[in-house]
Amino acid sequence: KEYLPLLHELEDLASKKEEGYGAVISFKDYPMIHLQIPLWLYLKYFSLPKPNGYGLIAGFDLNSDRLNVVVVSKDGEIIANKTWWYSDVTRPGFPKGKAMALRLNALIQALNFLSRIGVDYVVFEDLFLVKKRRFTRSRSGNRKVSRFAKRQMLVHGVIKALRLGFNVILVNPKGTSNSEDHDKVMREKGFDKHTASAYLIALKGLGMLNDVK
Repeated sequence: KEYLPLLHELEDLASKKEEGYGAVISFKDYPMIHLQIPLWLYLKYFSLPKPNGYGLIAGFDLNSDRLNVVVVSKDGEIIANKTWWYSDVTRPGFPKGKAMALRLNALIQALNFLSRIGVDYVVFEDLFLVKKRRFTRSRSGNRKVSRFAKRQMLVHGVIKALRLGFNVILVNPKGTSNSEDHDKVMREKGFDKHTASAYLIALKGLGMLNDVK
């Protein structure tokens, strides 16, 4: 019943040819109808009110076995950093569905944590700018890369963040890892490589905000 108001409005918009939607009927496990609806319409009905924060910016580094977040102030000062682990998902034979569920649960935990400490902006790498996956000489590393649906996780993260009332910023991933700036942050801040990436992503988001102002 909670979806009926949304469906009624979607039907009205479609009849007026103002919006369209996709529909797929599946009988794989049991009869199911999948509807692809406009994101703005979904957010209209299912967004949650978020208290105003302190203008803090959080950078996300999404990885196959962990999620790293660094929070900075408007002045670039580090306020907090935190890691959510889900290392078991990279084991051979670990169910893909369960792996995605654990990763999404970490995303939800991270966003709820950021809401509590007053973050207003969340920053993700714009992974759609990345054309190819980077593989290594490590067999286990390659398995992690090939099994990790990073772009799918990004989409879920963006939608969830918008639903929770955050402002979402996507930044170019160039230079956020394997760069001189990245090495410098690791040396000066004592961060591991993933935390350093999250910090640089947050700074890129802060830079975009300052450019707008």
